[in-house]
Amino acid sequence: MRRFLFAIALLGVVACEPDSVDPQPSPCEVENFENAMTSDYAYGYENDTFKFEYFFNEEYAYWGGFAQSRVKDTDPANGLFANQYAVYNDAAASGDSFLVYYYDSYNEPCDIVLRKDVTLADVKINLTTYTYASITDEDINTFARTFTDGDYLKVVFTAKKGTDVTGVVECYVVDYRDGKREVATAWNSCSLRGLGTGYNRVSVTIETTDVGEWGANTPLYICLDDLSYFLR
Repeated sequence: MRRFLFAIALLGVVACEPDSVDPQPSPCEVENFENAMTSDYAYGYENDTFKFEYFFNEEYAYWGGFAQSRVKDTDPANGLFANQYAVYNDAAASGDSFLVYYYDSYNEPCDIVLRKDVTLADVKINLTTYTYASITDEDINTFARTFTDGDYLKVVFTAKKGTDVTGVVECYVVDYRDGKREVATAWNSCSLRGLGTGYNRVSVTIETTDVGEWGANTPLYICLDDLSYFLR
C-alpha cells in the first residue's frame, strides 16, 4: 500500500516521467477532462479510454460518483450544499474543467472504468469549497465539526481485475495527525503507480474521522484533474 501526504502544491511537475523505482513504458497521455459542456456541470464523463461512473435518482434528484465541472470558488462563505460542484481554487489544474467525485457511503462506490489497456500514473487532487468550509468553519455547516488534532480526510483508490485487487493507494487530502496541519488548498499530485498493472477498473472511496450515528458528517467530495496514464 502506498501513501502520499499533501504538503505543498506540485503544479508544473511532469507526472508521466518514469522513475527508478517503478519504470513505465512510453508513450504517456494526460486526460484533462475537457469537452463541450453546455452548463457549469454534467454528470459522468467518458471517452474512448475511460468511463467515470455515476448514478442519479430521478425521484429525489440525488446523485453520486463523478461529475464534470468548471465551477471555481475560493470563498468559504459559499461552502454550502448548493455549491457542491465548486473546487476550492480559482482554476482547474489545466484547461477549463475538472471532475468532482461524491462518495455516498450508503451505496457501492462508483468506478473509473478502463476501456483500453492502460496503467494510471498520477492525478491531481483538490478539495471542494463545500468540504473545505465544513472542516475549517463549523458555523457554516452544522452537521460537520471543525477538524482538530488526529483528524484526516483521505481518498482511497482500489484497482481491480475482475474480483482480484491489484493494488491500493491512499491519498491524504487533509491530515491533522501527529501535529500536522496539512490541507489541500491547491492542486496536489498523487501517485497512482502503487495500483499495480493489469487492472480494468478503479474504485474510489473517501474516508473521514468526523463520523456520527448516521455515518460521515464531512461532505465526502473531492476534485480530480490531469489524470496521467501509460499506454500498454
